[in-house]
Amino acid sequence: MTVALVTGASGMLGSALVQKLKRLETYDVISVTRADVDLLKAEDVRAFFEDVKPQIVFHCAAKVAGLGGNSAFPAEFFDENILINTHVVQASRLAGASKFVAVSTAAIYSDTAPLPMKESDIWEGPPHSSEIAYGVAKRAMLTQLQSYKTQYGLDYGYAVLTNLYGPKDTFNKNYGHVVPSLMYKFREAISCTGNIEVWGDGTPQRDFLHVDDAAEALIHVGERGYGAFNVASGSTVTIRELVETLADIVGFDGEIIWNRDKPNGQLLRQYDLSSIQSLGFTPQVSLSKGLKSTWDWYINGNNE
Repeated sequence: MTVALVTGASGMLGSALVQKLKRLETYDVISVTRADVDLLKAEDVRAFFEDVKPQIVFHCAAKVAGLGGNSAFPAEFFDENILINTHVVQASRLAGASKFVAVSTAAIYSDTAPLPMKESDIWEGPPHSSEIAYGVAKRAMLTQLQSYKTQYGLDYGYAVLTNLYGPKDTFNKNYGHVVPSLMYKFREAISCTGNIEVWGDGTPQRDFLHVDDAAEALIHVGERGYGAFNVASGSTVTIRELVETLADIVGFDGEIIWNRDKPNGQLLRQYDLSSIQSLGFTPQVSLSKGLKSTWDWYINGNNE
């Protein structure tokens, strides 16, 4: 069996990936959470990896948030992600891992990149100003992996993920990702306020991917892929369409207030998916089905 180590194993993506790897029965899965090792401490990370000696590492751990968090705390997001990524890549190489699968984000792309965005466009222009610190930290991990491949022969896959959603996400009013933040606001509105406020004017278009599909894509990259891969559903909706869909799902008939004084973020993100499709990956969870199951999970008290 292949010893597979998954960082961030208690998070939304990491936990979904662990479940899928275990069902395959070809992996001896090592689940790494903050309780196991502090990824901000280099020596602790190296000691842990040396002890378990993973053959493949799926690096899902990161300090993450949505537009609000990235805008409010850019230094924290840059510092912590640079340290976490550097330590985990170093420790993987020193422990003798043969493959490293990194989780990245569409925030690495510039808003001037031609659409649909291709992996070859990663370095075309700076990341969007609203997410530049987080985006540059993720770009730095790609440079580290390219360097380790050149100098040490460490094979890698670098998954550039679109907006994810699903169980175990961070359901927070201002600093979570788009879908869980909206769900938090809808739940609050239904129970007390009667209305919700949404940042921007609703015109930005986004591609949303359920976490189960994202986890499946990471396995494809780990088993058959090398280099960078865009990972997305291939369909976009406007934020306004997303909000209206969620309102129908949750049964909300109150007022939706669009706060145009708040940032929209990048207006459009579309991805060239030919590389990940060449590995045999096809998303299975529709947006409506995924949103409904995520809402049900959230309101049934599983968000502790």
